[in-house]
Amino acid sequence: MDSRARAESICASLPEPTRARAVELAENVLWMEGKLANAREVIGKSSVAIPYDNGGGQRGIRKNPAFDGYNSLMSSYTKALKQLCEMLGVQEVESGDDDLDAILAGTAKTRATRAR
Repeated sequence: MDSRARAESICASLPEPTRARAVELAENVLWMEGKLANAREVIGKSSVAIPYDNGGGQRGIRKNPAFDGYNSLMSSYTKALKQLCEMLGVQEVESGDDDLDAILAGTAKTRATRAR
């Protein structure tokens, strides 16, 4: 299933015009989710600090810029996911993780409901 179809499935219960905005947001959340997974894989193969050589004797160690990119994307992802959850009426459960799996599966609105 492509991301548009997944996004439409996630937002199917919403009335228009909210659904159209939510579908666009869900597509972005799904895109960011994929990019974060790719970034984790790349970052997992590298170090937090990396060597650099700018030439002319300018060498040293610097923070890996991939971590900044990942952190920035994670921040955007978290904000977008929270907004999507609010649009869908998904309630957060105090004890832990977000309910992205419930949103993507189009199932229960909370982990507590899924556990029953």
